[in-house]
Amino acid sequence: MIKTQPSQKLSNKNLKIQNLKNNYKRKINTNIIFLVTNPIQTRNSNISPNYEYEGGEGFKCVKFNLKNGEEIRSEGGAMNYIKNDIEIETKSDGILSGIFRTISGSSFFFNIFRNVSNKPGSVTFSGINPGDIGCFYIPPGKKFNFVSDTYICSTTNLNINTNIRFGGFILGYGLSYVQVESNNNKPGLVWTSSFGRVIELILEQGESAKIDNGVLLGFDASVEINTERIGGIVSTLFSGEGLVSKIINMGNTKISIYLQGRSKIQYIQYIQNIIQKKK
Repeated sequence: MIKTQPSQKLSNKNLKIQNLKNNYKRKINTNIIFLVTNPIQTRNSNISPNYEYEGGEGFKCVKFNLKNGEEIRSEGGAMNYIKNDIEIETKSDGILSGIFRTISGSSFFFNIFRNVSNKPGSVTFSGINPGDIGCFYIPPGKKFNFVSDTYICSTTNLNINTNIRFGGFILGYGLSYVQVESNNNKPGLVWTSSFGRVIELILEQGESAKIDNGVLLGFDASVEINTERIGGIVSTLFSGEGLVSKIINMGNTKISIYLQGRSKIQYIQYIQNIIQKKK
C-alpha cells in the first residue's frame, strides 16, 4: 500500500482550493446570479470580508472576520455576537425606503457593522429559519428577489428594496418580495436563511416547474411567476396541494430558481392544527 506523503496531501489540498478560486473567477466574469457553495470561493476576492459558517447543520450562522475598515450590512436583530472593536451604525436610508422594506418583511432600520480598530474583529449573524444559509453572488445590473423574512445580511454596495407581486400574496408569501441589487458597478454578496437546505432548481430553455407554497426562496427579478392549479378541479380541492407557483423559462439560456428544503407555510399550519386539537 502506497502512503501519501504529507507534502503531497498539502499540495492536493492547495490544488482543490485553487480550483475553487478559479471556478469562482470564471463565474464573476459573467452576468449570472449564482449560489456560492463554499466560503473559500470568495476568500480574498475583495467582494466581501472573509466569512465562515458556525453552528452546524440545521442551526447555521455566518461569521464575518473583519479587518480594519471592513464592514457588513445586516437586518435589524440578526446579530449573534461581536468580538473586539466592531462599531455599529443604524440607518434607514429615508422614511420611504424604510417603509418599503417593512412592507417586504424586512426591518425599517438596518445596521452597518464596521471594524474601527487595527485588530481583527468579527461579527456573527443568523436568520429566524432553522436550516441552511445561502450566499448569493449578485452581479452589477442584476436584481434578485427573496421571500420575505429570509434576508440576513449583505455587502454594503447592495441596496435592499421591495418588489410587489400580488401572486405571492395569494400563495402565502406575502404581498411583496425583498429585492436586492447593486448600487454601483461592482458585484456583491447577500446571505439568506432557508427553512431546510437551499436547493438549486435549474430550468433549461422551454422547461417549467410547479413549486409548492412555502418552498420558494429566491429568483431573478426578471422571472415571471404565475399562480396555477396543481391539476384538475378534484386535485386542486382534495390533493392538499391547491394553488402553486408555476415558472416557465422563456429565455434563450438556462435559469436557476432557489428553493427551501421544507415548506414553512405547511409547517406553521401543522403547528396550528396541534394547538387547535389541544384547546
